[in-house]
Amino acid sequence: MLNLNGYLGSEINHSKLKIYEENKELFDLCIEINQFCQIFKYELKVDDTDNIGIISTLLFFKLLDTYQSVVLLYRYGLDTQARIVNRTILEGLWVLKNLYLNPDETFQLLIEDEYYKKINMLHDIKNNHDNFYEYITKNNILDVEGEMKKLETSMKKIGIEKIRKINVKEMAIKSDSELEYYYVYKLLCRDVHVDTGQLTNYFMSGLDGDIQGFDDSPSTNSIEEVLITTSDLILKAVIFLSKILNIDKKEDIKYYINRVHTF
Repeated sequence: MLNLNGYLGSEINHSKLKIYEENKELFDLCIEINQFCQIFKYELKVDDTDNIGIISTLLFFKLLDTYQSVVLLYRYGLDTQARIVNRTILEGLWVLKNLYLNPDETFQLLIEDEYYKKINMLHDIKNNHDNFYEYITKNNILDVEGEMKKLETSMKKIGIEKIRKINVKEMAIKSDSELEYYYVYKLLCRDVHVDTGQLTNYFMSGLDGDIQGFDDSPSTNSIEEVLITTSDLILKAVIFLSKILNIDKKEDIKYYINRVHTF
């Protein structure tokens, strides 16, 4: 891609069109599933006193936006980035499944996790573990002690006695998703972190294996596997949200899951 703007330039439109035409049936299935999920989203009705229903619905909104992001990234040929974003759907789905299987425990954990993040950040600011935090304390932008007391008061008011961080593996195992965790999630993690094996995708090699240059052109490696997987995950999200909100979408979901699994 010899242009000044890379994926932000107009030249990418030619690649987008080619990628779509080469994978038209797959993209059209994703678009159809997205339309089904969008309609489902706007049909949702949640009682304002139903904490589990509210947090589950909000989580589904995030997962659906993430699903659309994965599809869009593959339209541009950003395959590595699509796999990275796909990991987010897995993590969110496990939380959603736990909100159905272990509602009270999971809701409590989500609250504890939120306080954990806030208090942990305040501790970092107080101990000046970062130059930005040091700037905050030196310029009196934030009253760390005051904010800490507010959090402690809030925790006491709603009965929070401990704080802890959500553990992804724990969420997977508690929702009977061990296979997804060990075989899908582990593979997707390689794209998130710096992995020298993944960096070889940017090499241009000769027949004898020698490096002839670097290649950052659009790629659709694993497009079918990733888009079928992400479609399956968003449909599972519909299943569990339907169970939480007592919505009957069995026939619709069965239809789309069969199409995904027979693609």
